[in-house]
Amino acid sequence: MNAAEFNYIESVLWFIIAIGLLVHSFKLGKLDASFKICLIASVAFVAFGVSDIIEAQTGAWWRPFSLLVLKTSCVVTFVLCFIKYKKLSSANKT
Repeated sequence: MNAAEFNYIESVLWFIIAIGLLVHSFKLGKLDASFKICLIASVAFVAFGVSDIIEAQTGAWWRPFSLLVLKTSCVVTFVLCFIKYKKLSSANKT
């Protein structure tokens, strides 16, 4: 398997995660505090999947520069969503 094929397979994984988060967010309902976090994370995973498709075509995750910016933005969004989710989880336990 070459790198491009791996990127395409990886993009499918990110799309599946995005769908799972989207379904989960709507199961939670709009009034749940985690709804928005799941929705934002879902969009970020779609964007990350698209970035892998672009990477498969360009052959590098840093080229063009806009691809690097997109991937970095997605990772930052994942981290921020995780931190916010953990804070909400901790607040709900008390």
